[in-house]
Amino acid sequence: MGRSKKRSRTSASRLNPLANPNNGGISKKDANLIERKLQPLIKNLNSVVPNERSMALSSATVLCEDAHMRKLLLKEKLIPTVTTKLLSDENTEIVVEAYGLLRNLCLEEGYDVAVHLWRSDIWTSILSGFEKLSDSLRALAAQDASEDTKKTTPQSKESRRLLFDFAENLLSLVIALCNGADSILEEVLTTQKLAELFTVLVNLLEYGIEKLPISVFNTILDLIYDFSSESFEFIETVSSDPTLSEFVKVLPTLKKEDHKSFNELTYVLIQGIYLQFLDMDMTYEQANEIIHTTCNAINGIDLVELEKNLSSITQDEDIANTVDSEVAAKIKEYTKKRALAHMQLQSIEITIDLITAIIEIIAAKFEQEHKRKLPESLSETLVSFVPLVFNKLASSFPARVLIGWNNLLWLYMSIDVNFYELPNNQHTLLWNFIKKEEGSDSKDISLKVSLMSVVWAMLKAATLQSEPLAVINQLGLNNSMAFVETIINEYKTCNEIELQQKCIGVLSSLALVQNQVEINRFIGHFFMEILTSKESDPLLLVEVTNFIFEIYSDSAYDYDTEVFVKDSFLQTLKEKVVPNLKERFKFVDRNKSPELKERATETFNILGSFINYKESEAH
Repeated sequence: MGRSKKRSRTSASRLNPLANPNNGGISKKDANLIERKLQPLIKNLNSVVPNERSMALSSATVLCEDAHMRKLLLKEKLIPTVTTKLLSDENTEIVVEAYGLLRNLCLEEGYDVAVHLWRSDIWTSILSGFEKLSDSLRALAAQDASEDTKKTTPQSKESRRLLFDFAENLLSLVIALCNGADSILEEVLTTQKLAELFTVLVNLLEYGIEKLPISVFNTILDLIYDFSSESFEFIETVSSDPTLSEFVKVLPTLKKEDHKSFNELTYVLIQGIYLQFLDMDMTYEQANEIIHTTCNAINGIDLVELEKNLSSITQDEDIANTVDSEVAAKIKEYTKKRALAHMQLQSIEITIDLITAIIEIIAAKFEQEHKRKLPESLSETLVSFVPLVFNKLASSFPARVLIGWNNLLWLYMSIDVNFYELPNNQHTLLWNFIKKEEGSDSKDISLKVSLMSVVWAMLKAATLQSEPLAVINQLGLNNSMAFVETIINEYKTCNEIELQQKCIGVLSSLALVQNQVEINRFIGHFFMEILTSKESDPLLLVEVTNFIFEIYSDSAYDYDTEVFVKDSFLQTLKEKVVPNLKERFKFVDRNKSPELKERATETFNILGSFINYKESEAH
């Protein structure tokens, strides 16, 4: 519980960029581009002249930053060319950059590229790279210890740079592969590959933290954070390794004054690892400390400047207007700014993820400790500080911030914090933000799920008020049939069960508000429609049935007689719902879905009792 989720797994439902290029058809413009520019570039990647290979690889790396160009290059067999020709190139710089290109492709394209590389046995190349890296580190350590090599030459500086670029690209490729597909992560974590990975991590750490470039050190932290966020077994394995366990143990004690090169990402990742290894053993005081430490780490980041440095349009225009003699320097400047921006972007994303995970752990601990009151300092952080952080970051990181808000709102309900009484009209700010994001008509399913989750949490909190209808009025939803129809339409048109669950939750909360009989009737009939359908997913049948229990639990509710009794819901339950649930639940496999089977059985049993209860009410 409370695992901090990764930045975001790339969708496995992407169109396959490795598919046959003839399947989709190519425009005349693209065909011309491929013939004039891309095919010669691929040809140069195979050139016998090292300089031509190097220039072609650099060009391919730049072109692959553009989604359309990347797609065309992938269709021209870029990946097989890189894996079969360049990873074993005699030129070290080409090898290093080739691994970097594969890493970038994995990050951008996700599942399909990751699986393609994995099936092409990329691990054999990575392992060979690990061995070369470890040999070079030993040689470098011996050189550092030698009295007569204190003076560094330009050549030795360059070889060091290449070595550490190689280390960073290798490790970040492993991270990208594992982020791309769960099956790859599972194989790395459960086979000899993990020991092979640990060997190179230990070699890097033993070479000396203070001697590693910050980019390499952050990549090591990122790998440990990433894997520990996915696997308790990984945490246990790290804890049993003498070097890595000691490294993780001392991380939170590392101070800026002792490590001048540390940046925002370093501190955020350190706190992330600290959290992962504490998990449910985390105290409320530690939770409070981690929230403030991570937020302090990113406090100096200028979001406007960050967005500007990530914008290729602005940079391309500037470069186009630069005199030829200064173009190279300008490109170098923008490359440095973009690298900084990516680092800061990742820092903010992980910070939001950590806050979200901490809130979830606090909620679990609160229940575990029999609802013992939270310390005042942590309560103040959750009620006053965290909302300010979310408000500041919401427009730039909507999906992540909404997930955080969802966790926070449900926690508020557990610890008896009235969200609608928070200062600065926080509920109005959040509701306006939701309406703005809904108005953007985003196709991003994760954003839709996050939005619906927060709407549900806000409406659920509204039902707990002394006058729920007054809050519903504030939100502009009093007797809003249009809103209900929108939610039902979303349920019917989407194919994502998670989003459908959230839609049902929103509707159930609205149905609980009295003095809206027609709203309740509309929702009630829709729920009966779900429960009598042979197409409804068993999980949704369980959810809706339990909401029926909640909504119509008391004949004193103003809608109970008007809707449940007069519209013959009891008869529908007995004659249509019971037979349908019995049939649908029968096919839930206890071995494949034990938790769902248990919930379905329990729900079906309660349904019988509920029917008896409503029959007794009628008499």
